[in-house]
Amino acid sequence: MNDVEKELRRTFARAEARIPAMPPDLLRQMAVPRVRRRRRGLALASVAATGLVISVTSAVVWQAPEPRPTVTSPPNVTARPTPRIKESRTVERIAAPLEQVLPSVIAVVPRKVPNGEAFTPKLFTDAGTLLGYVSKKGYDPAPALWTYNLESQTFQHLATIDSPIAPVNSLAVGEGVIAWFKYVDRDIHIMTIPVTGGDPRTVVSFPAELDVDKVNGDSIYGVELAIGDGKIFWSSTKSGGVHQLPVSGGEPSFTPGTEGLGLFRWPWAGRPNDGRVGVTNLLNLSTGERLDDPAQAACDLTWCLSGNQATRRDGSQAVDLPGDHPRSLVADRFVTISQIDKQGRKAEAIFDLATSRVGRLWIHNDHKASPTLYTSTETLHFKRGDKWVVIHDADR
Repeated sequence: MNDVEKELRRTFARAEARIPAMPPDLLRQMAVPRVRRRRRGLALASVAATGLVISVTSAVVWQAPEPRPTVTSPPNVTARPTPRIKESRTVERIAAPLEQVLPSVIAVVPRKVPNGEAFTPKLFTDAGTLLGYVSKKGYDPAPALWTYNLESQTFQHLATIDSPIAPVNSLAVGEGVIAWFKYVDRDIHIMTIPVTGGDPRTVVSFPAELDVDKVNGDSIYGVELAIGDGKIFWSSTKSGGVHQLPVSGGEPSFTPGTEGLGLFRWPWAGRPNDGRVGVTNLLNLSTGERLDDPAQAACDLTWCLSGNQATRRDGSQAVDLPGDHPRSLVADRFVTISQIDKQGRKAEAIFDLATSRVGRLWIHNDHKASPTLYTSTETLHFKRGDKWVVIHDADR
């Protein structure tokens, strides 16, 4: 062996020693896709939409005292993001079930309407009424909108929609109406009905943005919607830019200062955060206020995520999350995290930034598939038996 070969062997040995250990749940992380915040508008490669078949099991109930996070509020000191932790941290105890810790944020809803069709939750029209839709699996030319009243535990049919289910992801509520878009002959039609139900009507239509592909078919872009201040707002999922018109109808107009921005949550518009949760360049469409963007953080309106820590956007408070791998920040309040205790038990949990409390969703079982957790800007939901478990900010 010559000197060059010896030096190469020593170099490779030193490099191998510096390789970090494999996280114990790496395979699970690779199998479960990173949850991203849902955008209300869709880029539609075709108008047809497919149904989802999801395997789900009931959560194992294992009660334990909840761990309390470390909360700091340094005066006049800007909180600095902590580096992302590579290896899983352990907690003293897996959190108690979320239903026990924060019962007010849980809504349990049947998965089928009275005629037996499957109900999919979307958003709340008020604190006690959940809006969703029913449709046949796969392509459905006429899905229907339904609401579920949490107090009376009853469903109500609102309207049947004469378009495929995909645009129903754009649902928006406000000013006494529900709005969505549909695609007809290369045009976008924005539709509304009263929140109490009725016949859909078109309030405005305009050419859809699209990418022309003569070989594979055109890609058609939908819109994101919001309602407030007596107006309906929309932005293209391709180019952004916010347009508006009165809820009662009239001539549409462009909202100044919104070039390249997309609707996030009324009254805010912003730019997608390069595939991470949250948005940047936030603009309040009602007041004109703009929010600064902290460096190296994924932010909602008030809170940001960086590593295993949540910080206020203004740097006035930092919270060490009682777990690992924060994947989503919902309703500017709920953070999804993973927990593992000293016995090696793993669980999915929700940390509530409003109360500094944590509750588990389920414990992982190596012999059964875990539920799929669906997230949007305002709610999370998953299947448990014949029910939907919906997590939402009941105070909004």
